[in-house]
Amino acid sequence: MRKAHFTTILCMLFLPWAASAQFDEFGTIFGVSNYAGDLSERDFEPLECNLSVGLFVRKKLREQLGLKLQFSRIVLSGKDVNNSVSSNLWQRNLNFRTELYELAAQFEWMPLRLKSGENQFEPYLFAGLAGFYFNPQTELNGRTYNLHPYQTEGVEYSLFQFAVPFGAGLRLNLMDKGHLGFEAGLRKAFTDYLDDVSNTYRSDLQQLSESGSLVAQLSYRSASGSPTDGPAFVPPGTQRGNPAKKDWYMLFGMTLGIRLN
Repeated sequence: MRKAHFTTILCMLFLPWAASAQFDEFGTIFGVSNYAGDLSERDFEPLECNLSVGLFVRKKLREQLGLKLQFSRIVLSGKDVNNSVSSNLWQRNLNFRTELYELAAQFEWMPLRLKSGENQFEPYLFAGLAGFYFNPQTELNGRTYNLHPYQTEGVEYSLFQFAVPFGAGLRLNLMDKGHLGFEAGLRKAFTDYLDDVSNTYRSDLQQLSESGSLVAQLSYRSASGSPTDGPAFVPPGTQRGNPAKKDWYMLFGMTLGIRLN
């Protein structure tokens, strides 16, 4: 329900503004997304690429400066089983998946144009600010659970967050009819809970484990199902994630734009 409300609000804000402003181009981006955080020892995990899609409108402000407003549905996921044995991350046996809905405003800088016949190649750099909604989920014993209500680390965090998107792209402008291009963008999130993992295990994990609580099963999974079974619970204050390192996510895709004037 929260996801539906948030998507509706974004569309209500996006569509009237897009209709009233004199944008030069409307388009879509379709590609793959990836995540870097506490459940991934790599900055890019090939086993966790997901399909993502977005819509955008663009307005040219000056000869080398443009503004783009983009709404994207981005899927992120991660699993401890993908990590190497030497990292010991696999012992936590955690996994997550989230659909992330992002509204971003980005400035584009086009330093040069390379002409080829009637077409032009246009490289660009971009940076901006994004707001997004996410909802981390996990699979346990064949069922899917929303992790946020269970407070697996005893922490209440917001599902509405901000990020700083930046990256680069290359467009082939097709005789003023539109463009075909490729874009690679990184997002620095202002939260460390995209994957529901950040700090230490719950201080009451022992009591929850002894009572068979579902919270304990979602918080500490290595006691059941890991390659090497761990103890029934871990001491209070045991590290679960890395709070000093915020989560990142990224989107790589093909862009297709249609000129509006």
